[in-house]
Amino acid sequence: MIFALNRSMRAAAMLVPILLADSPVCAQDPASGETSAVIEEIVVIARYRSENLGDVPDSITAFTAADIDAHRIERVNRVASLTPNLRFSDDQEVGVSTLIIRGVRQNRGTGQPPVSFRVDGVSATNNLLTTQDLFDIESIEVLRGPQGALYGRNAIGGAILVSTRQPSDVPEYGLRFSVSEGDDYVLGASASGPIGDDSTLYRASLRIQDRAGQLENAYLDGAKVDFKEAVLFRGRLLFQPSDRWSIAVTGQYADQEGGSGYFMPGSEGYLPLPPPAEPILFGNPTYEIQSNSVGVSYVQFEELSAKIDYEFDWGTLTSITSYSDVESENDQDLDQTLVDAINIEVDDNSQTFAQELRLASDADSRLRWVAGAYYFTQDRFRSLATTFLGFPVPPAAQDLELENIAAFGNISYDLSEDLELTLAFRYDNETPRDKTQGRSETFDEWQPKISLAYGFSDNALGYVTIGKGFRAGGFNNLAPGSNFEPGFDAESLVSYEAGLKGSAFGGRLRGGLALFYIDYTDQQYFLFDQTGTQANINVPKSKIVGGELELTAVPAESLTLNLGLGFTDSEITEYEDIVGVLVPAVAIEGSKVPGAPIWSLNLGLEHHWAVSNSSEVVSRLDYEHRGKTYWTLDNLDTQPAYDLVNLSFSLKKQNWEARLFANNLFDKDYIEWFFGARFIGLPADIAWPSAPRQIGVEYSRRF
Repeated sequence: MIFALNRSMRAAAMLVPILLADSPVCAQDPASGETSAVIEEIVVIARYRSENLGDVPDSITAFTAADIDAHRIERVNRVASLTPNLRFSDDQEVGVSTLIIRGVRQNRGTGQPPVSFRVDGVSATNNLLTTQDLFDIESIEVLRGPQGALYGRNAIGGAILVSTRQPSDVPEYGLRFSVSEGDDYVLGASASGPIGDDSTLYRASLRIQDRAGQLENAYLDGAKVDFKEAVLFRGRLLFQPSDRWSIAVTGQYADQEGGSGYFMPGSEGYLPLPPPAEPILFGNPTYEIQSNSVGVSYVQFEELSAKIDYEFDWGTLTSITSYSDVESENDQDLDQTLVDAINIEVDDNSQTFAQELRLASDADSRLRWVAGAYYFTQDRFRSLATTFLGFPVPPAAQDLELENIAAFGNISYDLSEDLELTLAFRYDNETPRDKTQGRSETFDEWQPKISLAYGFSDNALGYVTIGKGFRAGGFNNLAPGSNFEPGFDAESLVSYEAGLKGSAFGGRLRGGLALFYIDYTDQQYFLFDQTGTQANINVPKSKIVGGELELTAVPAESLTLNLGLGFTDSEITEYEDIVGVLVPAVAIEGSKVPGAPIWSLNLGLEHHWAVSNSSEVVSRLDYEHRGKTYWTLDNLDTQPAYDLVNLSFSLKKQNWEARLFANNLFDKDYIEWFFGARFIGLPADIAWPSAPRQIGVEYSRRF
């Protein structure tokens, strides 16, 4: 760990003189004297006001509309592949994922994500919504480190802010169609413009996908298991009755159905029998999809929100009201072996109401502030019915009610022309009520944050930040016969971060470096067992250290390079035997926090070649390296390092584009996610397979 930190510090030392350069160098065309292309300035809204990316004292990866198009970002998994220290893995069903940011993990089942995931300011109030398809998107910002002061519940590890394209005051129409291997067809369409006069605008967006799939179950006559059918629609009306008022009403509907539970056994399965009988070995092959049935799952959600802004002379009052209804089902073979041993059916339904009210000052004064209040309530019913060797087991059912009340604030003050002090806080009071168990508990926490930022020059900013993050505890979804505890505690962390960001060479180089240390208390981990129970446990103490380096450069007018480097090292410093966990504490204490690659690297090259005055060919190569990953708390199961390559070629005209693309060009096999049998009580280890190479073509047109 010390060696890795020394390397990070040496990288920082190399970056400092570049970012602090007071005399940037611009390349010039000798004939015309004109300067060559520079990197586009990125404006972010991380602090509820428009600011240059380089002026915000946080570690942020930002994607513009052009970036989203160039990288074909359609889900958060693609965002993660381009963001240091962010990992997103699909597994089990269309609505389930495991997201890890700086070693802070996703809690599945009725648990909560480690980031605040927001679309147009509306928080995704169900963990099943982080897997939704992203379409007609304007920008994406990934904020690392605790962000509860401004972005609320579950922002213990960071925030992902998605902004969709807004209604336009002139008619606009768009069409996108792609076809790729696996009989994968995607159609996207959008329309926007005024209704009557310019005081009322609309935007409507549609995405439809029909995929037969590529992964096969050879033991079910080659049946495709990774199929998907999805329909998503978003409509927005924007009312602007005066210069001060803005009212946006948005409705969204999504219906996604796809394959489920096509884990592969990572070991030979066995059925334990009471002594003195020997366990029965299944004799199954390993790392082959061999479920006894083709699993099916779906996620359907409806969401309605209203965002109201009123502009004072000195600031903005904002109200965001949202309601969502989410339904999900999953039917799958759970043991994943050739033997018909364990099957499971899951029903998950929730209704959520949320209200946020905030007041933000304008950005022109020396003192800038944000203050607000938040209310959230959710009713969620989740049932897991298990069948063991053909015999039904009493289901794990949970009727859960959540209520959260919070207040938050953020103050930034310019101590001098170059020095900014930021103080922030959030107070959360969250009460889960498990009506099935007849239990209730309240978790509350203050989450302060302090940041000091210094502008070394117009092109370089350094900052230090200390912030506290919090995620409430709750109640486990228990089945009869399970040994897990009925509940789990809240978790909290204190994050220490130092960063440097800026630009040089006349805007042809932009970079950012962040180093962090996390002191973690009662970190939550998701586990399950063969009874159908889904549970979270707490690890008393752990620590995580790491950093991120991001660079964007334009070495020539036609060439852009992107580099992202992430590093995390960790240690579980305190652990004690936990009921329901069969692995003893002595095998876990001192291990690394599992789930996040120790090293991650992404490198992108984009080249533009002008064919004529109105057309160009754009080629893009993306390389990603994911370092060694520990899957389990005792670190016995690992994913070795591997490399992925994506490639695309586009012909672009003024209003249309045709593209040939290849994802996972070299068809690399790896494990997306893994569960060790000794932790979950299944007959075998289970592993989620990676997506194979997919080659396709895409056509888009704007009218």
